[in-house]
Amino acid sequence: MVQGLALCGGAVRALAHIGVLKVFDRENIKIHAICGTSMGAIIGGLYACGIKPSEMEAAVDEISIIRQLNLGIGRKGIFGDKIYGYLINVLEKQACVQKIEHLTIPFKAVSVDLITGQQVIHDKGPLLNALKASSAIPGILLPVRCGGRFLVDGGVLNNIPVDLLDRNIVDVAIAVDVNQETVEEEPQNIPELLFRTFNVMMTALRKSTLPYADMIIQPDVRGIFALDIRKTKAAIQAGERAAEEQLTKISSLIL
Repeated sequence: MVQGLALCGGAVRALAHIGVLKVFDRENIKIHAICGTSMGAIIGGLYACGIKPSEMEAAVDEISIIRQLNLGIGRKGIFGDKIYGYLINVLEKQACVQKIEHLTIPFKAVSVDLITGQQVIHDKGPLLNALKASSAIPGILLPVRCGGRFLVDGGVLNNIPVDLLDRNIVDVAIAVDVNQETVEEEPQNIPELLFRTFNVMMTALRKSTLPYADMIIQPDVRGIFALDIRKTKAAIQAGERAAEEQLTKISSLIL
């Protein structure tokens, strides 16, 4: 069987993808194609590049150094590139800045062109540019200008890109969904308000792509605010638990 994996955005909550991949590696569950959006694109791109989930987790641990974030609005947007940039920098440290078409695992990232209003699928060209474009959350990170396009986070149109897995090749499509449909607490600041608004939109759109999945892994990330880097460990652990709970079902699908 050929397994494909779709990883959604969700900022800190989407670090649960690392936990899912840790379990897959431990159980020798092979992934043969990956599609991702935003943080899901970053983690999927790192994995397709050959970087182990344990290495990603180690990089995330270093984020504790920069917990005191600058929330002033400036050239780098409200949140700057401190969260997403830290994982993207792993590519440079590991000398894995390469073209998508040369990756060990076939990979696609999703962004949206604000000029045309259309989804952009990154399946060739520089991996680093694709990951930056896919994770450019409106109001949080700056858009990426590339080839006359003005690119922002793919979650604007397709946060769980299961539909981009090539079903002529992929037998089993697995989606990892960290979206929260409702959050009882009111937003407490501008970044939280922006991301909560974005999340409402993504939650509605995800219903159009989830039916393409043969199985859905849904880590319990309740209580983890998407931009709270104090919860990185909790997010990864939530991914591990969710994958472990689904191991029997995964095994039955891929045999």
